[in-house]
Order: sequence, then C-alpha cells, then structure tokens
Amino acid sequence: MQASLTILIDSSNPLTVQQLQYHLSAKGQKTICTDRLHGGLSALSAGTVDAAFIDLENPHVNTAQLLSHLNVHKPYHLVAVRSRERTLPQTVKDQPFDDILTRPFLTQTIKKIMAQIIEKQHRHSNTPLPADFLAPLLTKTQQNKKLAQTLLERCFDDFPKQLSEIQTSVDQQNIEQLQNCAHKLNGSAAFCGLTSIQLAAQHLETLAKNNTVKQFDSALESLNKTVQSFRNQQEQLLNQLKD
Repeated sequence: MQASLTILIDSSNPLTVQQLQYHLSAKGQKTICTDRLHGGLSALSAGTVDAAFIDLENPHVNTAQLLSHLNVHKPYHLVAVRSRERTLPQTVKDQPFDDILTRPFLTQTIKKIMAQIIEKQHRHSNTPLPADFLAPLLTKTQQNKKLAQTLLERCFDDFPKQLSEIQTSVDQQNIEQLQNCAHKLNGSAAFCGLTSIQLAAQHLETLAKNNTVKQFDSALESLNKTVQSFRNQQEQLLNQLKD
C-alpha cells in the first residue's frame, strides 16, 4: 500500500486551494494549506514535505524567500501554480520547478503530476543504506536500540528547524548566527554518530568562522543534500532499530 504523502499548498486563492485539496485528498494525500509566509515556514520546520504547490500570484507571500527555504528542505516535487496568461516572475525564473500548473486546472494534468511525485518518493525511499550506517550511533548507546531510536527521532524532529535557521543566517549574511547554528547542528550530528552530516556542518561552521562568504552557498547546498538523504531514509532507519 502506498504511504500517504505530505503536500504543501501555498495560495491565498480559495478556489485554487479548494480544487487542489479536492484532487489531492481523493488520492489519499495529506495536505497542508497556507496563505502566509509564516505558515509555510512553520509547515516546513514541522517535518518532511514531499511536494509543494506554490501559487506565484499570492500577494501575501515573498515567493523568493519561501523558495529559498523550500530549497533547504528539498521536496521531491516543486510545482508552480499560475494563471494561464501570466509569465513567471523574474525572482523565480531560475528556481528548479518540476512542473507548472496553470489555471483553470485540468484533472488529467494533476493526475500526471501526482504520478510523478509518487514515483519519485518511491524511488527515494527504496535507496539502500550502508549496512553499518547506524554503527556509530549504536556504539555510542552501547547497543541500546531503544535509546538509539529516541536520539534518531529527535534528530528527525530538530534538523528541519536547524536547517531553516542556517538558511536564514545565510540569507541575512549574519556570520555570527551562522557559525552558532552550524556549530549546533555539528554537535547534534556528532552526538548521534551521523558523520556525514557532522562533517558538512563542520565545514560550513569553519567557513563562517573564516568569513569565507563566497563559499556559503555551495557548502549549504552540500549540507542540505546530506541531511535530506538522511531524512529520506527515516522509516528504514527506525525500522532497523526495532528489529
């Protein structure tokens, strides 16, 4: 049975929200609807978003800022929603949208997009992990799987918020805050034995300490990919600890 996906709908247009909810709920998907930037960021910080439908004509949202946070959380599928006669705003032309959904919506188009989202989610969730991925964590907990599971679940809960804080620090060029946030993530990952995340966070922390601003974006992208790879395997990792 296909697991339900979590899909963010960002729009201030009631008809757009109603139509998307109708089509997506019919497929058994969980939808989170927002019409303000704060609501969108709160949804992202709360956990994994598998896909996002972003209304480019929402007057209440700084679309470029929301997209920068979406890039941190890396949903499997990013869909731009717009009116048929409208062109993409200059601020979002370079964003990696997977699809563009135009109003009025065609049922067949939404079905096609959903099929692509489900296929991507299935592919990511079935990527095998190294057999010894949890070995450092189990060593730290002296093979106590219940304790290891608790620590791992805390990481899944905390990492989205930590990444959002790091993204905000980079956007605002707040070097001191960036160093502190990267140091915090570095420590969390080290405590749980998540070496790849620790090294990526440590690299960003070092860049902040040395004020190497030009390398922030590439280091942040590397950190995002590393954390997202870890989050994609949430169910698989927790199941290993239940054996």
